[in-house]
Amino acid sequence: MAASQALHVRTRVDRLAQRSLSALCALALALQIGCFSYLPVQSTPPSPAQQVGIVINDRGRVLLGDRVGPSVDRIDGKVISRQGGTIVLDVYRVTDLRGNTATWTGERVAIPEEAVLGYRTRKLSKFKSVLLVGAIALAIVFSLGQSLDLFGDELAERPDGGPQQS
Repeated sequence: MAASQALHVRTRVDRLAQRSLSALCALALALQIGCFSYLPVQSTPPSPAQQVGIVINDRGRVLLGDRVGPSVDRIDGKVISRQGGTIVLDVYRVTDLRGNTATWTGERVAIPEEAVLGYRTRKLSKFKSVLLVGAIALAIVFSLGQSLDLFGDELAERPDGGPQQS
């Protein structure tokens, strides 16, 4: 194998590795964005083990100010239990009135029902899911097409870039 051929094979492997890593990073980012949406505010309390966003009223901002922040608008988390006029959540995000979010790591917070304006249940969005799957499939096809040279190699198409002929 000539040195130029070895270099060409090596750069192709490096490009494939780089594209694979880029695709993996894009997939991780897309999965963080998620395929979920929140339904409009409802007044019915959620059942345990359900992902929910609890919209806090003015009284709730005063009651919960020392635990979750003074100007909290919504608390997102997983419902653990509902008993005695309180809802216990494992919180993963808090959003304030200005739209700023703070990520939590599952700390458990008891929220009195008198502090709740409404509930926004989390639902799987079919549109976002199909869009995500389509984008991933397109990225895989494009990456494989480039690495297997299905779309042609621009160097081979140049008059001086083709193979040596004797």
